[in-house]
Amino acid sequence: MIIPSDKPTEYNYILESNETGKLSDILSRRYGFSTRILRNIKRGGILEVNGAPARVISSAVAGDKVRIVLPREKLDADPVDSPFDIIYEDSEILAVNKSPGVVSHPTKRHQLDTLANYAAAYAALRGDSYKLRFVNRLDMDTSGVIIIAKNKFVHHYIQSRMQGPDVEKTYTVWAEEAPDRLFPDSGTIDLPIGRPDPVSIRRCVMEDGQRAVTHYKVLERVPGAVRLEIVLETGRTHQIRVHLAAAEHPIIGDPLYNPDSCERFGLNRQALHASRLKLPLPKAGILELQAELPDDFIQLENRLRGKI
Repeated sequence: MIIPSDKPTEYNYILESNETGKLSDILSRRYGFSTRILRNIKRGGILEVNGAPARVISSAVAGDKVRIVLPREKLDADPVDSPFDIIYEDSEILAVNKSPGVVSHPTKRHQLDTLANYAAAYAALRGDSYKLRFVNRLDMDTSGVIIIAKNKFVHHYIQSRMQGPDVEKTYTVWAEEAPDRLFPDSGTIDLPIGRPDPVSIRRCVMEDGQRAVTHYKVLERVPGAVRLEIVLETGRTHQIRVHLAAAEHPIIGDPLYNPDSCERFGLNRQALHASRLKLPLPKAGILELQAELPDDFIQLENRLRGKI
């Protein structure tokens, strides 16, 4: 049984009747600690049983109180003070509604204008110190929920469950639709995706690509466009963009897979928003987070509906 703690690097447990044996086995099997993380704790953290120092090979029995403190880490991005939209925060994660046009972490072209820079400044102001680990990925021009894990354990914990029922990634999309080629009300696109040119970022459906599965449901139809709810079963790079383009319903405003639509619809980025994310956390259990639509997305919707 986990005991709540508001310290980002501390985990406390009271072992239950079926949690008896070697500590490493209990912590791995029951609480999700990997062998690598346990080694990391051994090198620079704290492991105690009933207030006394312990080793991962030590034995434990029901009723024992186990305390783990992960090694302290340093912020690994240059802090840059800039506002960003925090939708949830606790001792384990920072959840943000990422704006379109913002890169998640520093690259050659973006050194000081990334979400990691802004989050580092926010953490430093609060006196926090942790490596910025992104749990999920969003393209620069995709908006919506993105998660930063505050320690190595919680990042591993979520990542190891990415393909299970506790994680669900839901997107809101506006795609093109022709009167003679209507999108079915719901369905699944199951087509492998690959990268034909290693120099280009462009992906496409390829017979020898990686398995990619996208589930969709029609939420709304207007002349020339359709609003979709997308749930990803897999998480390939550009998966939604490639799958909808392959289905001949490309995303509106997508400069890579539907460039002609940018001027026609008055949007210079893909109309793709990570609207909801369900995920498990060691302390809080299952969370469901939601991100409001950004202004440019709302303006597009109003134009498509004939309101402006």
